[in-house]
Amino acid sequence: MTQLTDLRGIGPALAHALTEHGFATPADLAAATPAALTAVRTIGPRRAEALIAVARAAVKAPAEKSAAASVPAKPITTAVAKPRPRRSPPAKQIRRPAAIVPAKPAPKPEPKPESKPAAPTQTDPATGAKTEAEIRAGKKAKAKAKADKAKKKAELLAAEFAKAKKKAKAKAKKAKLKQKEAGAPAKKAKKAKKKQKAGKKKSD
Repeated sequence: MTQLTDLRGIGPALAHALTEHGFATPADLAAATPAALTAVRTIGPRRAEALIAVARAAVKAPAEKSAAASVPAKPITTAVAKPRPRRSPPAKQIRRPAAIVPAKPAPKPEPKPESKPAAPTQTDPATGAKTEAEIRAGKKAKAKAKADKAKKKAELLAAEFAKAKKKAKAKAKKAKLKQKEAGAPAKKAKKAKKKQKAGKKKSD
């Protein structure tokens, strides 16, 4: 019986790994699909197809040999021999082994992402630079808008403060004027009293 290690491209380590995954014989390997084999470490989609092809060839060769050996030899007849009654064709007695029937090629499945490490995504440097520039421009515009808003708010507060200061100044001026106006008669009376007192002293 053909062993896994008898097949081309399969060493003891790989044979052990295949056996652990349920592929103990070449027949198991021939019936497998590339997708199932890619679950075994170190086997990619291409190698899986190659191993399946080798296993099918190994399984098919002994089957064809056994079929050829089971065909009976034709009897040698001479020209002078009497005609014999026809016998049933010997082909009916031949049992065709199941291995002779060609197996349908398995559809090539897409490689599983876990079986093979994904290739690093290559980004276009020009596109990456553009994206970074757009991000920077967006951040700059946002910062500028924030600064403008803060400046506008500061200007508004300064204007309100100046207005309040002006109003307070006007109010203080008005109060001072009012106080001055209120104190004017008293000052005038005091001045008149002083003048009167001085006149009285002079008459004495």
